[in-house]
Amino acid sequence: RTIHELFMLIERDRGRFKHTVMASMMELHRNELVDLLVPRTSPRKSTPSFGGSPEKQKYNIHVDTRTSEVHIDGLSAEECEDAEALSELLARGNKQRSVAATAMNDASSRSHLLLMIRIVRVNIETHQQLQGKILMCDLAGSERLKRSMVEGDMQKEAIEINKSLTALGDVIEALSSGKSHVPYKNHKLTQVMQDSLGGTSK
Repeated sequence: RTIHELFMLIERDRGRFKHTVMASMMELHRNELVDLLVPRTSPRKSTPSFGGSPEKQKYNIHVDTRTSEVHIDGLSAEECEDAEALSELLARGNKQRSVAATAMNDASSRSHLLLMIRIVRVNIETHQQLQGKILMCDLAGSERLKRSMVEGDMQKEAIEINKSLTALGDVIEALSSGKSHVPYKNHKLTQVMQDSLGGTSK
């Protein structure tokens, strides 16, 4: 729905503005970012999952001190000219997400899924440029290890998922209570989401 509304607004303003839409898609798996737009080349050995695994690459997260915008070095991005192209990208990336069977769920998400959409809007007459960003997240659910009955690497995944959700809760609590320090750096999940949680985000 969000994708179709975005392009509906773009089409409405086509006579006055030129828009460029770029999309990236990633998962946070065991506290490591994985680019889901990179084709998989070999099976993932760390956990029973459906699909292969991309080559391991480190993605550095940094915040632009001028704009407070989060950037991820090396993360691929694709231009999407319409809602169909963006929906296809979402489906393609989702197929590569890490999932596995547990006692609670036949296809349990073992990672957090993040879709990042960047929009550049240029006024055709004045050439004034505005930029915006939409971050959509599908968070893996917290797990009680005794109930999910996971072991080994899947247990490590569950522990990391619970840690990240705790860190996100700490950030939301700090923002809602107006604390001077917000612990974004406590986890990669909150680092990636920083400009979508605080500041001028909506």
